Amino acid sequence: MRISVHALYRAARRASRRAMLATTVTVVPAAVSVLLPASASAQEASTGKITGRIVDAVTGQPIPAAQIQVVGTAFGTQTAVDGRYTLLRVPAGTITLQVRRIGYGPKTVTGLLLPPNGALEQDISLRSADVQLAAVSVTATKEKGSVNDALNAQKNATNVVNAITAEQIARSPDNDAAAAAQRVSGVTVQDGKYLQVRGLSERYTTASLNGARIPSPEPERKVVPLDLFPASLLQDVTTAKTFTPDMPGDFAGANVNIRTREFPARRQVNYSTSFGFGDRVLGQTLPFAPRAGGELFGNASANRRMPSAIAGANFLGNVSQSQYNQMARQQRNVWSPSLRNGGVNGSFGMSTGGNNILGKRIGYVLSGNYGYSEEVRADERYAIGNQGANNTVVPLTEVRGQTGRASASWGGIANLSTLVGRNSRLALNTTVTRSADNEARSDRGFDENLNDSIQRTTLRYVERGVATMTGSGEHQLSDRNRTAWAVTFGQTDRREPDRSDVVYARTPEGPYQILASLDGARRLYFDLQENNVTGQVDHTINLGDVAKQNTLKVGAYLRTTDRTADAPIFAFISRAGESVVRQTPDVIFGEAQACDNCALINVQPIGQAGSYLASDRTAAGYLMSDIGLGSRVRMIAGARLEQARITVDASTQGGFTTTATLDNTDVLPSLLLNTQLSSTQNLRFGITRTLARPEYRELAPVTFRDVLGGVSVTGNAALVRSLIDNVDLRWEMFPNPGEVLSVGVFAKRFDRPIERLEQATSGAYQARFQNALSATNVGVELEARKQLGFLGSWGEAFTGFGNVTLMQSNVELDPTGGLTVTDQSRRLVGQAPYVINTGLTYSNMSGSTNATILYNVVGERITAAGVVPLPNIVEKPRHLLDLSLRFPVRGNLSARMDARNLLDARFRFMQGNLEREGWNAGRVVSMGLSWRQ
Repeated sequence: MRISVHALYRAARRASRRAMLATTVTVVPAAVSVLLPASASAQEASTGKITGRIVDAVTGQPIPAAQIQVVGTAFGTQTAVDGRYTLLRVPAGTITLQVRRIGYGPKTVTGLLLPPNGALEQDISLRSADVQLAAVSVTATKEKGSVNDALNAQKNATNVVNAITAEQIARSPDNDAAAAAQRVSGVTVQDGKYLQVRGLSERYTTASLNGARIPSPEPERKVVPLDLFPASLLQDVTTAKTFTPDMPGDFAGANVNIRTREFPARRQVNYSTSFGFGDRVLGQTLPFAPRAGGELFGNASANRRMPSAIAGANFLGNVSQSQYNQMARQQRNVWSPSLRNGGVNGSFGMSTGGNNILGKRIGYVLSGNYGYSEEVRADERYAIGNQGANNTVVPLTEVRGQTGRASASWGGIANLSTLVGRNSRLALNTTVTRSADNEARSDRGFDENLNDSIQRTTLRYVERGVATMTGSGEHQLSDRNRTAWAVTFGQTDRREPDRSDVVYARTPEGPYQILASLDGARRLYFDLQENNVTGQVDHTINLGDVAKQNTLKVGAYLRTTDRTADAPIFAFISRAGESVVRQTPDVIFGEAQACDNCALINVQPIGQAGSYLASDRTAAGYLMSDIGLGSRVRMIAGARLEQARITVDASTQGGFTTTATLDNTDVLPSLLLNTQLSSTQNLRFGITRTLARPEYRELAPVTFRDVLGGVSVTGNAALVRSLIDNVDLRWEMFPNPGEVLSVGVFAKRFDRPIERLEQATSGAYQARFQNALSATNVGVELEARKQLGFLGSWGEAFTGFGNVTLMQSNVELDPTGGLTVTDQSRRLVGQAPYVINTGLTYSNMSGSTNATILYNVVGERITAAGVVPLPNIVEKPRHLLDLSLRFPVRGNLSARMDARNLLDARFRFMQGNLEREGWNAGRVVSMGLSWRQ
């Protein structure tokens, strides 16, 4: 059979086709089964998420129910009650967003770059359709600057405010809220903790956490020590200097609001650590207090509790010698510092945040921080003076030495936020902070009343803690009705258990021996606890066109505070012979001297010590309107009716009891006018009335006495609250994002301000509180922040900034107050004539490397008013210079270097020619690493 070549070729082609078909039938489904998931994964990886907030360009308020659309796609959404929006699975690449809302001009934002499997945060501002007749299209870069301005608290606030943000804090060496706040115009910090604003003492400043009043852990001071709040927990610190009716009315300087961190647009995890040292601490031999266990975590008070034999004794009745011996044996027999070399400081922090939990849209931030440091008061001096010849002040008691302090602090926040539908947002903010200072002081000198040389030692351990939980909600009931509420539970404590003070005097024969008086050896057991519940509800009604933001706001406020402060002091007196009383205190009061058959130790309560119970009930209601008078002028007007009743029950260890009350109902009006001179300039005017109430302890007419040479403080039940009339005028210009120039003037008139007066008596200073007749305070505030690119291309990386506050006050005292004061007309206590903050920041183009130098000085201020014949006690200016450097290391790892107090300026409190108190704290250098995922 003959087969042609052509036939063979056709047969081969048919076989090849059948083989290819078979291969296709078997292989392609397998390939599809493999490739389809890969394609889905590739598609998933090629998408991303866009989040942000839509705000009013004029007021900075969030805009609910705004429509956001990704141009050219079907992706779109609507903003919730807080103005936030989220777009999921948006195709990666260059994106254009379009935003619309009835009453507002539409806006298109171009040039948004969304990375694959990434997240983008874009806030957008809208303007009223009345002032924006046509649709607007802007680039993402331009919109970012515009929104930063719109969200800037200083520009868009209803009242006069200054703020410092987390970004600014990160570029400074500040490690807590107090240090950060002192960079604000007109703000000074006393003792590294207590804020004073516009030269007014701390009684005129209130502190809030996430909008809720923070309970104070201080027994004799109104404000919260802001060093309790680590900088790593902060979103911003805002200082409101003018009053609006929706704020508590008991401030004249400022209301400082600390806001903890908000959840980020996408999940983040951060770690940070640092270590450092002080040049007067590291390797130096210093006195430190022995530990009892738990000091490193601020939880040592349980190991230092008052002995049961002391707590259960009836000192007003009969106490047997066997009970005295038992008190001594139960007492923690530690009286003296231990000497050791100073060590290093360190801290560690971590945080995580995001907006998705188990697939639910729940924003969260969890953050914690721990720090340990060692500090010193080197070359420390303390003196009590009296009148000398030629108007000089000569010391009655003068001692010199040093104090070593080991401090631990930790804090954490847990903030949650979620939407319920589109029109309701619920949030829970929880904050816990705690600090512990364990210090030892050793000094020696002379005491004229004893006609002897003396040596003193003090062991002092102080725990402070603040815990707050705030539940809040926002509800957009309709386009015109919005309700917000918040309930806060706060608890604070301050414990100073087991403090010991020992004084030895040198006899004419030469050797030192413990004093046989009540001042020889003392133990203090201080415990303060305060519970605070605050509730507030506000309802806002939009009047007319929603976009005009004309509103009527009505609200109610209630705060209840209960405080218990117990401060028993006991004197341990030795009846032993000279060979014993010349020994160390642990021998003098040891078991050998407290044996069952011994009669060598006596324990007595100090009569000028005791406790007090305080209750504070404050209720308020308010009405305020925010109305546009044309397109450029807004008027905020209203009033707050505030009623407060304070009751303080005080008792001394000597058996004296007393009750003081303060009951006032006040109307506090407020009128503010904000004029937008141009898109970058504002003019603000305000006239308001506020008040200041006495601190609880100041109302109790009992005396609390400190150790030898200290100050005995007596309250005054006749104190009344002060009323303050305030006038503010400020011009602001924001020429470019991140730049500001402002000039402000303010004036305040006080009716019956409360002043602290001090006078010298034999053995101790006596301090008391008194209402003055009136006082005035006027000042000028200047603030500037400018990028230096106008100096040349090299200057684009530098930004200069500074603020200066110049103040002058005058107080007229009541001549019938019972004391002849040194100056019947003088500055207010705590008022400084000037405050200067300035600095220079370098930042590279990417912002990954930056360096900042900061300078601060506060003018001379009165800390206590003198009584004839002694002059006032004043704190002298200190020139502070700090440096900070941030730079990348590799990938997400970055480093920081900080140097604080480079000039090592001395703390000096002068009374005429006498240095009442003085010390040097030394320079502090630290280095750290941080990693962000």
